[in-house]
Amino acid sequence: MSTRDSIMDAAEEIFVNSGFSGSSMKSIAERAAVAKSLLYHYFASKRELWDEVIHRRVSQAKLPQRMIEMVSSIASDGLEAVRTKKNHTTYFEFLRDNPQFVRMLAWLNAEQSLWICPPPEVRSEIIGTLKELQKKGVFRDDIDPRMFVICFMSLCEMWFISRNRISAWFGEDMSEDEMSKEYIDSIGKILLEGMTGSK
Repeated sequence: MSTRDSIMDAAEEIFVNSGFSGSSMKSIAERAAVAKSLLYHYFASKRELWDEVIHRRVSQAKLPQRMIEMVSSIASDGLEAVRTKKNHTTYFEFLRDNPQFVRMLAWLNAEQSLWICPPPEVRSEIIGTLKELQKKGVFRDDIDPRMFVICFMSLCEMWFISRNRISAWFGEDMSEDEMSKEYIDSIGKILLEGMTGSK
């Protein structure tokens, strides 16, 4: 493993446990067992290190490509095919498989000091595809396509940040895995139907 990767592993662990504001380059250097000056050789600032940790996890999971493929599959295969193939679960599955990322999101929500933004080209491609689907009459055209994405991402993220508290209300007869599956299936039905304007 490279020194850079070791530093990023240590940084992710510190960020997950302490958030951005509660972390320091000194604590990250100590966790990585390197000199603090070496950290600055690889990363100009704590913010740059935070961004790189996020970028690495998202890139390893190929999340941007998978999100684009999900939206594109609606254009080529139709909504029913997307439901059948469960293509709409891409972001949900990423959050499920990356609890460290979810913890960092929770810290972001609590601190409200910095944000995670997708690469502009990914955002443009997703929104552009949704606009095309609106023009074709696949999706209703009275809603800003950005709101489709925001609603879907928010629903997915909220589940992993609050699922224990929320599922305790109604999920006593289901396992956590069963409740998660039921949740994302319901999101698909509710949101996709809403996007098409189906009655």
